[in-house]
Amino acid sequence: MSLPHSRVQHWRRLSSVLLLLVLLMVSLSAPALAEESRLPEAPIYVDGQPIKTKYIMRDGHLMVPALFLKATGTRVDWNSQYRSVVFRLGKTLFALPVGKKYTDDYVPETGKWKRDTLSTASMETKDGIFVPLLDVVKKLGMEVTYNPQLKRTYIRTGTTRLPALIYSGNTKEKLVALTFDDGPDGHYTPQILDILKEKGVPATFFVMGRQVEYFPEMMKRIVNEGHALGNHTMTHPDLRGVMTSNVIGEVRATQQVIEKTVGRRPDLFRPPYGALTRSDRLILHEMGFRVVMWSVDTLDWRGMSAEDILSIVHRDISPGGIILQHNLLTTPGLLDGTVEALPQIIDQLHAKGYKFVTVQTLLDHSR
Repeated sequence: MSLPHSRVQHWRRLSSVLLLLVLLMVSLSAPALAEESRLPEAPIYVDGQPIKTKYIMRDGHLMVPALFLKATGTRVDWNSQYRSVVFRLGKTLFALPVGKKYTDDYVPETGKWKRDTLSTASMETKDGIFVPLLDVVKKLGMEVTYNPQLKRTYIRTGTTRLPALIYSGNTKEKLVALTFDDGPDGHYTPQILDILKEKGVPATFFVMGRQVEYFPEMMKRIVNEGHALGNHTMTHPDLRGVMTSNVIGEVRATQQVIEKTVGRRPDLFRPPYGALTRSDRLILHEMGFRVVMWSVDTLDWRGMSAEDILSIVHRDISPGGIILQHNLLTTPGLLDGTVEALPQIIDQLHAKGYKFVTVQTLLDHSR
């Protein structure tokens, strides 16, 4: 049975209109989604230091990622049960439920929670949870100001002096420490250990807990041949983007794996990518760690040649220097320059009067 010609024409016209509406909706929504994933960025100055962050302007209020507050020294966590971001600084503790225009503030004197209002609700985006900066900062007891001429936002935390980051040993003696990150592995680590053994030189290995689990015998060899250890987290995350409880979990899990494997718990820590926040520094200090960075970055992770690595070392070395290299196979051949350069680094710095020591020994000689 066929429909009358007029009815067929009617359905065709209706179908065409519906198709145009669908295409229009797609064309309008696609740019909106693209814009959401390309949020603007700007520096916010925390105690004079510019911290670059994404932001959203909502009803005249500056919204920033909740994790940005780690830059102020605040602990930031997520409560999945109540879908809330939890902020803690000293005795101040409060939670911001996502999508709600209020906070739940803990009152230590009563042991109960008290509800307070927000100027605008927190919001969830593809880039994380965003919170109203002014409200949160004021609750933390900090000062926030805006300079309209410079178009800059300033936060004054009023927090105490931060634990120092160690970039080199404070010594006039010609001491130098070789350090290797990200291992152990079964490819580059044994080659490096062979060279160090042949040259009679100690080094410090900042190990990942995951790699220690994969290569426990290589880890034992590092220790048995007289080298020192440092904690480099379990899975190598950028700590700036990690909730506080997970930062603690990464570090503790690595300590447990190291102790289980070789019976030691190092007190040295190096953050992945050399990146960490004020909050992370305070937590690591509370956990008893000394945070070790470097003064000579060989950039070997870029696949540098032995010649380029040697050039960097000779350019940047000084008494008390800490040399950064890596010992994890990620891309075939990427760290071949590291292995090729190592015996030359040792021989050439020896010729300049340098003595190779572990980071611990270097710090013991520092004044």
